[in-house]
Parts: sequence; structure tokens; C-alpha cells
Amino acid sequence: MRRALPIAAILAAIAILVLAPSVGAFTLNGCTMVVQSSGPDGSALDAASGPGAGGTEADPLIVDWNGTVNWSGTTGSQVIKKNSWHVEVFYIPTPERGNSANDGGDTSGDGTINVKDNAPFRFTGLYFVSGAISGDGGSCDGSGWVKVAGDPVGTLPFFVGLVLALLGVLMLALGVVRGQVLASIVGGLLAGLGVAVLLVISASVPLGAATPLAILAIGIVVGIAAALLGRSRASRPL
Repeated sequence: MRRALPIAAILAAIAILVLAPSVGAFTLNGCTMVVQSSGPDGSALDAASGPGAGGTEADPLIVDWNGTVNWSGTTGSQVIKKNSWHVEVFYIPTPERGNSANDGGDTSGDGTINVKDNAPFRFTGLYFVSGAISGDGGSCDGSGWVKVAGDPVGTLPFFVGLVLALLGVLMLALGVVRGQVLASIVGGLLAGLGVAVLLVISASVPLGAATPLAILAIGIVVGIAAALLGRSRASRPL
């Protein structure tokens, strides 16, 4: 695998993020890529290529937690030197970023990713992934939907989301009853975060790629409303 390749870095990053669970199709500008996922027994599971149809919310690339993802990509006639690349999930920056001098002038790369070996714990869900690479000689950017198959119940994200949501609701109630502004706002934040996690790992994204951030924002708004209600109740004469 030629890691110096810009597009290779993006592909590897996406796979490492276990976006492999769902990369049925995606869009790419300035480069091309082919991705194929396999099950635990090595049998073909799903495939996608970009640019091209697919990689949509309704038709994501399916990936198995115990499987692998094979990828190959090229930047075509673009030799992108002194490049930097980054990957986002639901528009949120991830640690998957870096740079390369690419002094060798690589324009293509390929590799195989073992899904479970590149994540600290098992998880499921539907994810919107985007990334880009740019430097001297050109650029490439793209995005798509990836679905990690499986039942979310029993996974670490499931328990984390559930605990956050319940804790958030309790703090919201406490804020309203006792008029504690900080408790209400923090409660709204935690509840929104918990619900966002539960929705994503359940492959339910009613607001598309904006779902996690929108749910979090709604939680904050609810927290502020609860804080105002709590203050109003506290100021009323007994």
C-alpha cells in the first residue's frame, strides 16, 4: 500500500473509522475510488465506486464489524505534493488527518482494512462521512454514507447514549423543579447528546447528515427553556 498517496490516506481513514459498515456509494471530485466490503468468511458483502451513484442515506455501503474493506483509488493526472488531508463524520472533525510531501509523485494507492482492528469497541449505525485532500498540484474531496451492520443493543455506545439521555432528563427535571439554570442547560445538552448517539447507532437519521448536531442543538434549546421555566417557578410567591 502506498500511503504517500493523498486519496489513499482518505480511504484508509474512512475505513479505519469503520465507516466501512456502510459505504455503498459516494461522490468524489478530483479523484476516483473503488471500495468493497467482505464478511467474516471473506465472501463479498457490498461494493461501491466513486464518482457514481450510491453512497446515499437510502443506499449506504454495508460493512460487517468482523469483516474487511478493500479499497483502491487514484487522483488521475493530479500529482498532489505537499498535501494535507482530513476526514469528518457528520461534519464533525476527527483525529483522522495528516499530511504528506509525496515526493515520489504517487497518484494511486490500495489497501485492506480489518474493521474491528481499527476501533476500540464494537458499534453499529449509519454515518455520513466526508473528507478532502489538497496541496500543490490539485485537490480531491468527497462524501458518502456508510452503515455498520448489526444490533446496537448491548454495545458500549448504546449504554453510553442511554445513560446520557436518562441523566439529561433527570437534570432537566431538577432544573425545572428547583429553578437551577445550570442543571437545566447541562441536562438539555446531555439529553440531546444521548438521543443523538442512540439515533445514529440505530441507523435512524431523520434530519440527514445534520441529525446529530441538530438534535444536540434542540437539546440545548430545551435546556434553556427548562431553565427559564425553573426560574419563573422559583420567583413565584409561595
